[in-house]
Amino acid sequence: MRSESPLNKADRPTECTATWWRCRSDPSLMFQYFINRGWSDGLPMLPPTQAAIDAMIAGSGLNKDDILGVIPPLNGIATVERVAANAVMAGCLPDYFPLVLAAVQGVLQPRFNLDGVQTTTGNVAPLVIVNGPCRNTLQINYSSNVLGQGWRANSTIGRALRLVLSNIGGAAPASTTKPLWVNRPNIRFASLRTRKRTLGIPCMSSADCLGRRTLSASSAAAGVNSAVDMASQTAKGLLKTFALTMIGGFTSGVTSTETMLIICPEHAAILSAGGYSKAAIRNELFAAARVPHAKSRMKTWNCWRREDRFGFSAMSPR
Repeated sequence: MRSESPLNKADRPTECTATWWRCRSDPSLMFQYFINRGWSDGLPMLPPTQAAIDAMIAGSGLNKDDILGVIPPLNGIATVERVAANAVMAGCLPDYFPLVLAAVQGVLQPRFNLDGVQTTTGNVAPLVIVNGPCRNTLQINYSSNVLGQGWRANSTIGRALRLVLSNIGGAAPASTTKPLWVNRPNIRFASLRTRKRTLGIPCMSSADCLGRRTLSASSAAAGVNSAVDMASQTAKGLLKTFALTMIGGFTSGVTSTETMLIICPEHAAILSAGGYSKAAIRNELFAAARVPHAKSRMKTWNCWRREDRFGFSAMSPR
């Protein structure tokens, strides 16, 4: 078994060799060994044998010692081999590995602020969106039960990134990372359907990746806040619900919070039939889903009525 023991030598990129360990072959004893070593996220794992790691790396076109970057908070060096070991433990197939590498590279971008995400007391975690033909080739779920269980690609690709951040970056619970509570332990993947089933153009432009047109994007996200509307049959009605839900997620003292809106196929069909493009949805929600600054102060929060722009009002929480 390989060890992430070189973490304390992250300032010396030349020392990136792996250390190997032996443990019992019994699955339950092996799992307990991973727990004791601090490598597990609490769920069973596959053993990162040399053969499994080599198979994971084979299709990437990279060398095992290639360095993707340095992962905070303990500044562990993310070599291709180390990332592959965590992908094996997460249960990834080798075909998933290019997306795991892309996800790691995405969170290492300066704008992502990985150090802040890794050490925050908030309940945020990386969210990776995949768009392109690989969503079908790799059987990434983007339909019913999206963000949920039941699909190997969605669960293991996200889990691999989580293990990389923990095992290589050193983001250990209650130690270097201190969220007060966590809403979702894994990253889940979401990508949009083809043009015929959604609102016109894809959410991202495509890029040439793996010989196909595929793009992945990373963002730090908190938990899911559902906008439940089983009554509206018009686009205007749905947008009313979306706007009020977005306002209801307002957090005092937190500015520049952004909302990612994931629209189910049924609601997407209603919005499309109403003539709404993605740009029109964004513009209308930008105008409607806002709280005046004067009403955001805690001393007035419990006594104001929220007058929305669609002709009806709702009492604020008391």
